[in-house]
Amino acid sequence: MPQTSARAPERARWDRRFGAAPTLAALSVLALTACDAGNKQATADAAHVRVEAATVTSDVVRASATGEIKARVESDLSFKISGRVISRTAGVGDHVMAGQVLATLDPTEQKADLESARAAVASQEATLRMTSSVLTRRKALTQTGAMSQQNLDSALQQYQSAGKDLEAARAKLETAIEALQQTELRADADGTITDRDVETGQVVQASTTVFTLAHDGERDAVFNVQESAISRTVPQSMEVALLSRPDVKAQATPREVSPALDRSLGTVRVKLAISNPPAEMTLGSAIIANVVLARRERVSIPWQSMFSKAGKPAVWVVDPDTKITRMKPVIIERYDASRVVLSGGLQAGELIVVEGGQFLRENQSVSYTEESTR
Repeated sequence: MPQTSARAPERARWDRRFGAAPTLAALSVLALTACDAGNKQATADAAHVRVEAATVTSDVVRASATGEIKARVESDLSFKISGRVISRTAGVGDHVMAGQVLATLDPTEQKADLESARAAVASQEATLRMTSSVLTRRKALTQTGAMSQQNLDSALQQYQSAGKDLEAARAKLETAIEALQQTELRADADGTITDRDVETGQVVQASTTVFTLAHDGERDAVFNVQESAISRTVPQSMEVALLSRPDVKAQATPREVSPALDRSLGTVRVKLAISNPPAEMTLGSAIIANVVLARRERVSIPWQSMFSKAGKPAVWVVDPDTKITRMKPVIIERYDASRVVLSGGLQAGELIVVEGGQFLRENQSVSYTEESTR
């Protein structure tokens, strides 16, 4: 029998003891390789997003309104009598002094009435002098017995009647003088003409406004504000600025809120008293008032972080420990230029997805770098 045949049982025993080892080693290597590949694939599948830590900041609630500068006191000037305008000496924008003539009516009729009234006064004065002389003579004659008491009483009545007629004539003279004066429309104060509704040759009626005069002195900022805004607490001091030059500013305080609503506009007129207005804030200047209505702590987030869940606003948040996402509903208070101010739903420090959220799903693993958080 050959030698090889004698060793066959021994080789068989070796194969049974160690022949499976290479196979197990190979399987172990394959398993480790598969696990490593699986981890790499899981890492590759994790979405990379940019996140931001929600921070609480002081939120200032502001409101603004546009208006114009007006005089604290304005006068509507009108003629007290009717007539035809023969001259106009002032226009819009002119600064006038108290007593200055602004326009004149044709005084022909009033001058004629004045001359007639003066003549009547002169006539009644002459009559009074004559009756006074007669009364004096009759008193003397009555004292000597040369004239009866009846004649004296008659002279006294004539004198008294002449006195009353003179008073009436003088009253008419004063009326005629006043009527002539009323043919001239004069400024009632120092100020600036802000409106005019009269031309030379025009016939105007009594009490029809022909000029509006803004008195010199204190100035108001006048606004037409939506009725809903009036329900808020109006601050006791606010800043107004020229609309064309925001650097020209002044402090103002509420002075008057109209009790009546302009139903055509749905607004309420509000007047603010301006303290020491700059020279640039001239009458009629367009201004803007910036009002701080409230200061409070709020979370604000970038608008691009906003999504919706079941039709309601929500954001993606990331658990910093597990790096797992979930969508969290939030309550929006208002929208600013580039951020959304929240009144609830997020706490300070929570990580919100601000970029890449459109590709996320619930409970998804994500990756982000430290540089991505703020």
